[in-house]
This record gives sequence, C-alpha cells and structure tokens, in this order.
Amino acid sequence: MEQLTMCVMDDIQAVVKGITSTIPWQEHDVRIVGTANNGEQGWSLLVEQQPDIVITDIKMPRLSGLELMKQAMDAGLPSKFIFISGYSDFQYAQEAIKLGAFDYLLKPFTPEDILGAVLKVRQVIENEQAKSKQLQKLKQKAVSSSEYERQSYLLGLLRHEIGGFLNESRWDELHIELDSSNLNVMVIEVDGYTRCGSTMHLDAEIVPFAVQNIVSETLNRYTRSVVLRESRYRLAAIFNTSEQIEVSELMEQCRHNVEQYSKKTISIGLGTMARRPQEIWMSYANADKAISYRFYSEGNCIFQYAELENQEVVAPVYPLEKEKELFYALKCGNECSCHRIIDEILESWQNAKGFPEPLTMIRLLSGLAFAIYRAFCDEITEEERLRLEADLTVLEAMRSLTFDGWGAYIKHFSSMGCEIMDKKRLTDVKQAISKSQEFISMNLSENLTLQTCAQSVHLSPSYFANAFKKETGMTLIQYITKLRMEKAKELLVAGVQVQEICQMLGYEDRPYFSGLFKKYCGMTPTHFRQMYENG
Repeated sequence: MEQLTMCVMDDIQAVVKGITSTIPWQEHDVRIVGTANNGEQGWSLLVEQQPDIVITDIKMPRLSGLELMKQAMDAGLPSKFIFISGYSDFQYAQEAIKLGAFDYLLKPFTPEDILGAVLKVRQVIENEQAKSKQLQKLKQKAVSSSEYERQSYLLGLLRHEIGGFLNESRWDELHIELDSSNLNVMVIEVDGYTRCGSTMHLDAEIVPFAVQNIVSETLNRYTRSVVLRESRYRLAAIFNTSEQIEVSELMEQCRHNVEQYSKKTISIGLGTMARRPQEIWMSYANADKAISYRFYSEGNCIFQYAELENQEVVAPVYPLEKEKELFYALKCGNECSCHRIIDEILESWQNAKGFPEPLTMIRLLSGLAFAIYRAFCDEITEEERLRLEADLTVLEAMRSLTFDGWGAYIKHFSSMGCEIMDKKRLTDVKQAISKSQEFISMNLSENLTLQTCAQSVHLSPSYFANAFKKETGMTLIQYITKLRMEKAKELLVAGVQVQEICQMLGYEDRPYFSGLFKKYCGMTPTHFRQMYENG
C-alpha cells in the first residue's frame, strides 16, 4: 500500500508538536504533510494537500473542526477525520459521529491512543482500495465490446423495442448461446436497498455485481443463461429450462445462494415460457407483474406469474363509512382513534380473499392518504397545507414501499395532521377565553353565570369551565370575583359610596359584598377607604 498523508491541527502548539514528533510515523508509512493552529489555516492546508487523514481539535479559532469537516465533505475531499477535544460534552461527539467522523478522542490522550486511531483508519482505507480495485475489475469484465452488444440486444428484446432488436437473425449473429425455442425470464430485485451515503458508496456498487455473479453462477450450473443488469438494484435473467432441476427449485437455489454468499436478500418474479426471441418481452412483462407482488411481503420471496394468474381474488372495497369515522377523528385531532380506524381499514383489505394487483391496492392506499389530507385542508394555514402536500408527494414517489410501509406512513401522515389540529384547537381555545375575559370585564354589573359566559364565545358550559380554568389558573367565579374586587378598590379610592359600588358590580346585598371584599382584601370596604384617606 502507498504511504498515507496526514495533517494535524490544534490551536495549542504543544499538542501539535506532541502528535507529530513523539510517534515514529514513517515506520507506519504515514507522512505528515502539514500542521495548522486555526481553522482557516487548516482549510487552506486541506485544499492544498488533500491528506488521507486529518487529526484536528473539534474547537478551534476562526473555523471549528466540525465546520472544517463539513466544508471538506461539501468539496468532495476524501480525508477521514479524527477529532480530539477537551470537551466531554456528548453533543460534540454526537455531531462529529453524525457527520461521519472516524474517531473522537478526549484529552488527555496518550501517543498510543493517537496511533491506534490512525492505524484503524489505515485499515479502513486499505479495505476501500481493495474494494475499489475489485469494482474496477468487475466493470472492465462487464464492458467488453462483444458482451456489451449482446446485453444491449437482449435488453431491447425485454423492453419490446422496435427495429433491429426484434430482428431474430441478430440472435445468431451475436452468438447468444441459448436455445431460442425454450426461454424463461425472471426478474431479480435486491431487497431493502436505498441510496447510500458517501461512506457506503463502494458497497452500494459492489452488491449488485456480486448478486449478478451469484445468480449467473447458480443458473449456469444447471442450464444456459444470461443475467442482465437493468438498473442499479434490478436484474433480469433469460435462461433455458433444465432437465436436471425444476424451475421453482432453480429459483430457490438462486435466492438461497445470494443470501448465503452476499448476506443480502433478493425477490424473484418468474414470467411465462417464450418459444422464440420475439416473445421474450411478454415473458418479461409477466415476470415484472409477478415481482410487483413483493408489495405484500418484506422481500426474500419468489413469485410465479402462472400461480398468481390462477388465484381467485376478491377486489377490496373502499370503506366509505370508515372514511367518515376517520374524518371525524381527524377533525378532533384524536390520534389514537385515527390509528385504530386506519388499522381496521388496512386489516379489512389484508383479510380480503387473495392478493389484488399491487397497483389496485396502491390506488386505494393513496385514496386513503388523500382523504386524510382533505380532512385538514379547510382547517389549516397555507404553510401547513404545503407541508402536508410535500409529505403526500414523497409518499406517492416511494414506489418500493410495501403494504406495511404504506400503512405506517399513512398513520404517520395522520399524526402530523392531528398535531396541526391540536395546535389550532389550542389557539382557538385561547382566543375564546380571551374574548370571554373581555365580555366579563365589560359586564361586571350584570348577573354573570357560567351559562352566559360560555354562550358569549359559543362553547358548552362544561367545556368552557374546564378550558377557562386551564387557561387562567382560576375558576370562572374566582376570576369574576377578582375583577370585581379590583374594580371596587378603584371606586372606593375615587370616593364612590359602598352602596353605589354594590349596584355597579352586580351585588344586590351590601353585607354580602362587604364580606367578599374583606375576604379578598383582608379588611372591610370602609377601612380600605379610610386607609387611603388617612394617607
């Protein structure tokens, strides 16, 4: 392996010197290509040297180690970062690991700690280079000119492309070593694969090639075949029927061998027999339809078009009554009820006889998601509506989502709407209580009851009473009494007579008013006025 390059960055010069001089880096094929005492110097050094390894303090002047790593990632620099820091706060480590830091060492550390971390990075780089060489060899093998022509022709047959692809004479010209009167087509998809981050890029490329090789070797052990790579995680195999083994057993061996040797799982869809090259596209279309039934599973399965074609299926019915029930639960923001109803709907579809075509079920699920969206449209802001629409768009674009995945996402979608409705309801309640407080303040001389106050904001008395106490921390009577007593204080200081104050505040009985005032203020109305007059 070639010598690795490394940069060391820390705002404490003694730390930099200790790392660069106390360890015999040359003995480990590591060469120090620069040091820096702040983030700006560090960035210039990174751009200039593009080292394999960077050891940096996570907190540095001008540009922190974390910011430095973010800029390096954005610029596509390949450096692997080892962070050092005297800050043991978990948030720093968490952010570093989240960004993809290779290691995180806390001060004080020993030379052995630093060397150990660097040697681990070295091992990772060696593995990546080995994988890269392996990938290069596989690609070189796959793009040989004659093989490329054969694969292009066969892919054209699968896709029913017109012109030269349907010219059967090309079959012999390209020396395709398959019996053209006895052809089977199966579609293979790698399960559970999504787009990977930069650290998994090599694996993401190698896995499909590995699966292609395993499937090809398994098929060719019993018969003649060609395995084509249609897309990143999808293969198509054209093969002859074997006298040694049943087609179903052959597919099972393909599935088993992939799982055993690649540690990945695949799903397989088998089409119908093609008796000549021009019929391959129909076999492929049926295989594609068969593998679409992976929608009802978690993968690692085999589906045969012939079996699916003969099964009796009862089309699922869209439950309009359940939709109404769900609509009311959504309007109330009742998340538990929403999830229960959604589960009941999904269960009724799962219990239907046979499996309907996945596209049919996806349309039903999409309709259910859109019904949830409609329930919120009239109640939410434009910003909230756009947020829900964005989620719907993501849902519809996730073509590889299974039935269970759709169910989970729809429940998540309903939870988002319930959260919005909860917030709106809380806002509406606050506004209603505020209006009721204004009503009370303007009508202190009236006979204020729970009924009249609730009617003023169009709420039921029981709901209003609970909401009022939750919002103000007082019962309605306590609040009205407080306002009246404070108003009484103002009037007493202004010289208004006690009897007149009673009438102004809705109290017909003067002794009752005086008792309330004394309880509230600790003295009678007369003593209260005298206290201010004497002052």
